[in-house]
Amino acid sequence: MASWYYSDGSVQKGPVDLATLRGMIASGSLASSVLVWRAGLPSWCPADQVPELRVARSGGDAIFSTVSAGLNSITDTDKVSVAHVGGLFSQVMKPHTAEETEEVFATGLRVTASQRAQMEFQSPTPWVFSRMLLFFGTAFVALWFSWTEFKAINVLPGVILVGSFAFPLAAAVFFFECNAAKDISLFVFSRLFVWGGVLSILLALALFKLTESLEASMGASVAAIAEEPAKLAAVVILTRSMFYRWTTNGICLGAAVGAGFAAFESAGYAMQVLLASGGSTDAMLDNIVDRGVLAPFAHVVWTAIAAGALWRVKGARPFEWSMVFERRCLAPLLAVMCLHGIWNSSLPARLPALSGYFLLGVVGWTIAIGLLLGGLRELKEAHASAGPQGVGADA
Repeated sequence: MASWYYSDGSVQKGPVDLATLRGMIASGSLASSVLVWRAGLPSWCPADQVPELRVARSGGDAIFSTVSAGLNSITDTDKVSVAHVGGLFSQVMKPHTAEETEEVFATGLRVTASQRAQMEFQSPTPWVFSRMLLFFGTAFVALWFSWTEFKAINVLPGVILVGSFAFPLAAAVFFFECNAAKDISLFVFSRLFVWGGVLSILLALALFKLTESLEASMGASVAAIAEEPAKLAAVVILTRSMFYRWTTNGICLGAAVGAGFAAFESAGYAMQVLLASGGSTDAMLDNIVDRGVLAPFAHVVWTAIAAGALWRVKGARPFEWSMVFERRCLAPLLAVMCLHGIWNSSLPARLPALSGYFLLGVVGWTIAIGLLLGGLRELKEAHASAGPQGVGADA
């Protein structure tokens, strides 16, 4: 396999394989005009002039880019292309070792702070989330088999718990991997998942009490007014004594809280369906599977957007509620509330299967990836200007 080299300013870097270089260009870590070379090329030349590195624009890509441009202009986030999405997911199908998995979670620790200052910025290519989904999915199937074959009622709580937590947690880990600053530890992430989920549910229940008068006119869509501010408030409250300044920090922290909220809520709905159906586990299973598959397209990505937008405004400053009303935070937050409101309306169900919800999910993920791209650019610029201290040197 050919080894590729690329230029970063006046510095030559490499070698890297073709897939890695394409992923870096697709994700925006490297410009498409970056100078590259490999054995066999007569000289250094821009990547977009090399056939192997040129990203072909299909009709679908052009349509997606056009829609993305309009959507991201509303939320003041970066334009997203199919190539960006492909770059983010470029490592999912590749083999990885157990040591590589451990390295992903060895972040935010004192022992890695000095090392982080010496590392070059790397655009994230998440993959651990897919292994986590496979891990929990296998456990869910095993538990369900135990129930169907042996009628062991003791496994039903495990079915509800694992089935409700699998997809939200895996989606949150995706955003954990996307935090290129690598300054949030697994402990902090887990605490936000559990306590953030619990606190946001309590705050949402309180807000539901205050918005009861709107339920007659808005129906289930009133949840957008109660739950989105509740989840964002939970992120703020639980991180008030922590110092995180980057947009990718907010995205990661928000995803953790959103995943906790989604997991606890789904477990509650599964129990509710089980009791309401007179103990029908088939109805419960359908509910778990539907809510699980849709979880990455709802609460997880919504709260990731809202918190990421807030951190984009907040930066290194102490939090003030006035920050929420600045356009770069308020516009994405309102977009999330609109998505949530439409999600809870009757509109998505009018499309076949779950396609209406997936369509709303694509909109949400487009905003989230656009916000992420801006956050990665922010980190890259800070890393370049920080010199030997790196972005991990903030106190």
